[in-house]
Amino acid sequence: MSYDWYDVAHDMAMEEIHNESVMARATREQCIFLFVEGESEETAIPILLTDVVDLDALGVIIANYNGHGNLSAALRLLKFTLSHDRPIILTYDNDPASVSSLHKCEQQGLIITNLVYQFPIPIHPIVTYPSGYCGGTFEESFPVEIFLKAAFNSDILPEIVVSKRGHFDTIFDIGKPWFLQLKKFNASLGFTDWETKKTSLAGAMARECAELPSTYQALAHLIKEVRKKHPVIHPGDVELPKVQGLTYFPDKESLNKLNESSSE
Repeated sequence: MSYDWYDVAHDMAMEEIHNESVMARATREQCIFLFVEGESEETAIPILLTDVVDLDALGVIIANYNGHGNLSAALRLLKFTLSHDRPIILTYDNDPASVSSLHKCEQQGLIITNLVYQFPIPIHPIVTYPSGYCGGTFEESFPVEIFLKAAFNSDILPEIVVSKRGHFDTIFDIGKPWFLQLKKFNASLGFTDWETKKTSLAGAMARECAELPSTYQALAHLIKEVRKKHPVIHPGDVELPKVQGLTYFPDKESLNKLNESSSE
C-alpha cells in the first residue's frame, strides 16, 4: 500500500488533535482552584473576567465554599483528595466575620502559603464596620452607582421598593456596609425575600460594568501570575532514564574514561 503526502498530512493532523486533547485534559487535572465565598461571586466573576481571562484555557475551576463558616471544612476536605497539591486562589469577603474565619484556618494549619494565594474582596477598604474594621464585601467591590442602579430595578426588587429610590438615597451612607442598609430599607417596606434575589443582584452588577472594577483587574492579574508560577506540564514530559546510545550520549572525554575504567 502506498503512503503519500495526504497520508502524512492526515497523520500530522491526528497527532495535533491528540496532543491538544492530552493538554486539555492535563490542564483540567492540573487546575487552579478559585475559591469563592458564595453564589454571588460564583455567578459574577465569570461574567466580569470574560474579556480579560480565559478561565477554561488556564484550567481555572471556580469552587464555591458556601460561606466563610464552611471555609475550614472545604480546605480540610481538599487535603484528603487527589487535588491536595493544586494551587488555590482563596477569595474572601473583606469583612470582620470572613477575616476571622480565615485566621482560624491559618491557626489550624490549613493554609499552605506556597499553594494558597489569599485575595480579599474588595481589595481596598471601602466601608467601616461597627468594630472599627475597614473593608467590605462583594457588593462594595463595585462602584456605588453600579450597586444602586442594579439593585433598584424591577427585575430585582418589587415596584414598591423601586419607587422609593429617592428616599433611600437621602438616608444611604456610603461609608457603612451597603447591602445591610439596603436589606434594612427593604424590610421596612415589607420585602424580606433577599435569599432569592442576592444572586440575581450579583449578575446584574457584573453586567452593568462598562469598566472592570479594580478588584477584578487585580484578580485577573493574580490568576495569570499563579498559572505562570504553576504551568501545565505535559503528561509525556518526564525525565527518561540514562541509556547510553539511546537517551544518553556521553562526550568523548567521558567515553574514554569509561573505556579506561572498563579495561582495568
